[in-house]
Amino acid sequence: MLKNIKLKNFATFVEPTTIDFSATNYKFLESENVGGNRILKGCIFVGENASGKTKILEAIKLLLNLTLYDGKVNFAKYKSFYSKSNSYELEYTFMIENNEIIYNMVISTEKIEEERLFLNEKNILTRLGSNAKFGLDEEIKFTDVSEDILFLRRIYFNTKFNDNKILNNWFDYLKNSVYINCDSKRIASYDNRSLLVHNCIDEKLAKEINEFFKKINYPNKISFVKNSNDNSEYKNLIFFQKNGTNVNISDMYESLGNQTLIEILPAFMHAIKNRGMLIVDEFSSGLHNELEECLIKYFFHYAKDSQLFLITHSTNVLNTTIIRADQVYSLYFDKTTKIKRFSDEMPRESQNLEKMYLSGVFDGMPKYNKWLR
Repeated sequence: MLKNIKLKNFATFVEPTTIDFSATNYKFLESENVGGNRILKGCIFVGENASGKTKILEAIKLLLNLTLYDGKVNFAKYKSFYSKSNSYELEYTFMIENNEIIYNMVISTEKIEEERLFLNEKNILTRLGSNAKFGLDEEIKFTDVSEDILFLRRIYFNTKFNDNKILNNWFDYLKNSVYINCDSKRIASYDNRSLLVHNCIDEKLAKEINEFFKKINYPNKISFVKNSNDNSEYKNLIFFQKNGTNVNISDMYESLGNQTLIEILPAFMHAIKNRGMLIVDEFSSGLHNELEECLIKYFFHYAKDSQLFLITHSTNVLNTTIIRADQVYSLYFDKTTKIKRFSDEMPRESQNLEKMYLSGVFDGMPKYNKWLR
């Protein structure tokens, strides 16, 4: 599980910033929202527009892209416009079966400059420019490291870390991760499987979705048929049937909310069953507030050591029956992105987090002029 991430000169984050996902001393929702090693099962990011929320998700996604994605990554797009530095630094700490893994990388606008990997405080991988070394027991040196490919990626795909179980389980955690943008309906998976609902749906998945609908009292059920049009990008056609009717309606005629829901459910269910990270941007796109609450509670209840990181503008989810105070960060921009963890203010379980946020206790609440006179 991801324990923390550190950012410096990354996008809107100029100053060194640590985002911690370790559980604090709060006791409520302990069994539901806290995973192994007392790492939280997820975090919600709130705050004004353009404050840097998406950049946190992009920092996590960048690690996935650089280690597992085959396409070329544009390094320059992540450099901070607010810093004179030509490079940025990212550090990730994971806990895998009681073992601590720390991975650090420094990237300039044109190439990868540095990499370091620590396993239980032992430095096992170092890269400086085109020179690198790796070794769990016996150290091997390299002088031909590509400037646009992580040395970590090369070692994994070439050696599988010499069958080291801890490091391979870490990469399994990364491969099981999924990125979703609810607004654009973009879904990126990293284990070569499609999670696009029109292509991955089968009888088992349809049954799971309908059971989920029934469990949360969602007044619909779905069905699907194979698409007879071989030229279509969709292998299957999906239909909704509202409770109390016998009419099947194609999802293309359904509301934005139903379309969003059916698109993201395969990824939600995949992340719950397979330990990994579910990274969700624009979570509130078309979904009713109550439905957002159901999805978050469902994930935390059924996921064991998976994590959910999401951005939403729906403040109703800031509710201590759903989320702990140490699972929420508010963001605002003041020459650089500033963050505040709700638990820093030590709110009690009985206090209303939503009301406190809206009144400005946690920062990150925009102050727009609504009196247009």
